[in-house]
Amino acid sequence: MLTVAQVAQVKGCTERYVRTMIAKGKLEHVLDDDPRNHMRQYLVPVAALPEKLQAKYYGRVAPTKTAAIAAPQEPPKPLDAYSEEERREIELWIGIVQEWKTYRIGRDRKAADGAFVAQMRQRHPELSISTDVLYRRWKAWRDQHYDGLIDRRGKWRKGRYAMDETVWECFLSYWFDLRKYPMKQCIHYTQLWCEQEHPELLAGIPSYSAFYRRWKAEIPEALNVLGREGDKVFDDRCGPYLPRIYDDMASNDFWIADNHTFDIISEGENGTRHRLYLTAFMDARSGIITGFHITDNPSSEATIYALRAGILQYGIPKYIYVDNGREFLTYDVGGLGHRRKKKSADTFSPPPIFARLGITMINAQVRNARAKIIERRFLDFKNQISRLFMTFTGGNVLEKPANLKHVLKAGHVPADHRLREVVGQLLEGYFNEQPYNGSVAADKGKNRKDVYYDHLEEKRVASADDLTLMLMRSTRLQKVGRMGVHLTIGGFRIDYRDDAFCLRYQGEQVYVRYDPENISSVRVYDEQDRFIAVLQANSNIISGYVTSKEVAKESISKIKSAKKLARQEIKSRVLASMDQVDALDLVLGDAQRNIAARMENGEPDRSVLQIHRVSEEPLMPPRVVNGALPLDTMLKNAENAQRASQHKDI
Repeated sequence: MLTVAQVAQVKGCTERYVRTMIAKGKLEHVLDDDPRNHMRQYLVPVAALPEKLQAKYYGRVAPTKTAAIAAPQEPPKPLDAYSEEERREIELWIGIVQEWKTYRIGRDRKAADGAFVAQMRQRHPELSISTDVLYRRWKAWRDQHYDGLIDRRGKWRKGRYAMDETVWECFLSYWFDLRKYPMKQCIHYTQLWCEQEHPELLAGIPSYSAFYRRWKAEIPEALNVLGREGDKVFDDRCGPYLPRIYDDMASNDFWIADNHTFDIISEGENGTRHRLYLTAFMDARSGIITGFHITDNPSSEATIYALRAGILQYGIPKYIYVDNGREFLTYDVGGLGHRRKKKSADTFSPPPIFARLGITMINAQVRNARAKIIERRFLDFKNQISRLFMTFTGGNVLEKPANLKHVLKAGHVPADHRLREVVGQLLEGYFNEQPYNGSVAADKGKNRKDVYYDHLEEKRVASADDLTLMLMRSTRLQKVGRMGVHLTIGGFRIDYRDDAFCLRYQGEQVYVRYDPENISSVRVYDEQDRFIAVLQANSNIISGYVTSKEVAKESISKIKSAKKLARQEIKSRVLASMDQVDALDLVLGDAQRNIAARMENGEPDRSVLQIHRVSEEPLMPPRVVNGALPLDTMLKNAENAQRASQHKDI
């Protein structure tokens, strides 16, 4: 009787092909127990094979009575190839053998061997020691065959499994699934698959413990994470990473920006309860929060407010590291970054705010949160500041305080304006004054602000007026029409017109810069980014079907003045051509004292290496305007709506 492996060797095919022939009834066989593991196996009679295969078996494969050739011995393994426990056992037996050889010197060997064995049995009762064992251990030590110094009983099958490889591969195909089947279910699915595809393997499927032992021995943690958790978890937990070096970094070299949801419930002016958002910039070298803004909704406006606050106090950074959120990747704030489309690469776009300030924006890779160290500072913010408030909600359900519902029911909810005031003082006077615990060992334990000033090599500053101009929002290119230029904010269209401007630039492409806090006027620039003029909002020229005589008269006079100005311009050009107590109270008090101390001592003397100024000469000479046009209700509503909603692309 031949096993499946022997038949495959005779036929020169795979074992799977032989099993398939047996399953289809094309090969005579019987079922019997394997004496090695008492599992069912297929046996094929030699007579069931064709005559050529029978001759091949008897002539080549069948065992002969020739003397067996001794197999060459494997070279001895080095000592470091063994485990620590095995090395300790090897050292123990080497010491015993050396002591035995010394003990026999000058004595009767037979009597000495018996006495030495008796001593060793008393000293090491856990060992099986006899004279024969000593001789075998001595021979192994002499030949440096360390396997002979180890007790291999019960270990000869270590690393061997009776499991068929097809069964194991099927099990792994279910195990490495992102749906993360339990191991018992994977074994069950393997049994179902064998019933349909390979019924001959069904009897050889081992127990759960056999699968578990082999999985534990062969599958490393990295494969489990990649196969069952996915690429992202593998990169975060098992993949290599690039550590950043902060020793050579100066303050204001890199600022990192991100948004954080407050773990605090507050109450708005209309009585609604919500959680506000913190838009913050952090200095990468010292870890202090340089600029921040508390808002109802993260937006590009909140980013600008936070950046302005940081620049006014700490100067202009060289680089800003942001993620790929829309509040940062806006065409007039930092540019579109990764969101920029190829078809718009050659089209003109106004310089964004970061470029005007001389700031280089760096975008984090998508789904790479570990690169933003500000996330760790937000965790410190939650633990050091958010937990001080009675309405602390926690970052998840497990962190939620048990008494939160009672606090909310009792009405102990801070107002938004109070939260903004307190958090502002805590950030500046407490949070930024904490000891430094970053990666630079030389700065460990120092005050974070002291670390910032110690490593501030240059401070680029700008005046408040210049900063207002550089932080203005920009529109896309638009054509100057009969009504001049326009903004669309909060769903409302606001026109900005001047007779001289429309006369000169009507039909040309320009773009507009504006201050979201004051949209009564805008600054107009041409395609070469040259400043043209400042235009006032022209809301009074809008006329409805039902209007008063005074308003109609004023509107008609404006229309006539435009024609009059055009005639004067023609005349002037002709002439020109001819002529040529709780914790919150304690921490808040500490923050206020720190702020007062900083104000009293003043900022450390730092030489200002660069001052940013705005020097723009208008292409149109300014002319006297009889009176400023007042803004109507539409402008006020637009301004309020603009503050409450995220800035839309214009």
